[in-house]
Amino acid sequence: MSVVRVRKDVYDRLRKLKVKVGAKSMTELISILVEIAEKELDKFHGDPKVFLETLKYAGEGGREDSERVDELLYGE
Repeated sequence: MSVVRVRKDVYDRLRKLKVKVGAKSMTELISILVEIAEKELDKFHGDPKVFLETLKYAGEGGREDSERVDELLYGE
């Protein structure tokens, strides 16, 4: 068994996901997420480093809409 340290906001998101998918524990949730991530990365035919870099900015466009998409894409 290992301890994984994450920021509070990430932990809160993981707790919500745990409820959404009906996982019995964080361990089960992380196992599910790893399995899904592996499948998705296997489908991806580009450079995984570029894909992961774009994910860093995915949440910055606005949680429910694309209010900041122009600013993030074009620097406006």
